[in-house]
Amino acid sequence: MAAKPSLTMHGSISAVLGTVGHDVAGLFEIMEWAEEEIEAARRRHAVDSDTLWHSFTLLVPRHELMSTEFVYRSHAVEILDRVAAGQDTRPATAAEVCCVLAEASQVTPLNSVAAGLYCRMWQRAFPDQPSFWDSHDAHEVLEGARIDELEATTRRKAASPDRTLGEIVCAGRHHGTPVDCTYAPGHGHLDLAS
Repeated sequence: MAAKPSLTMHGSISAVLGTVGHDVAGLFEIMEWAEEEIEAARRRHAVDSDTLWHSFTLLVPRHELMSTEFVYRSHAVEILDRVAAGQDTRPATAAEVCCVLAEASQVTPLNSVAAGLYCRMWQRAFPDQPSFWDSHDAHEVLEGARIDELEATTRRKAASPDRTLGEIVCAGRHHGTPVDCTYAPGHGHLDLAS
């Protein structure tokens, strides 16, 4: 009977730790992007600064493609702008729709309506990124109403039902710093001595 490989065998531990290390490093990088986007949103929407600060849990990536910085950041910006506008945060973002369509295109060719939706969502989510097609206007002219329908359906079906803020409770500290947060008990009476 052959011996079972042990974790101390050459390469086994480093292989496991290499994967974990890469995953953890990627997670910390995404967390940093989230923090940066929250700070940017707080500057854009100062009135909603406290709510935005407490919105970190809404920014969990749901697709592997969100490990790409520009994809994740677009997703985060759309969610945070919805928070500031008091809109529903559950429907899929334009970046999430692009992720869904990218995955679908690996399985089957996209029809004209789906390709048109992909073009539309790409332009909304990633206006600073190069597009890889010239047919967007043609799709919109030919299939505009059907693309609208598919967008609504895709945003609904790819929604994240648990992506809501719920009740916000704040201890009066953000990252350990005392703050006069709207959600803290005694709001308006910041105690800087603590």
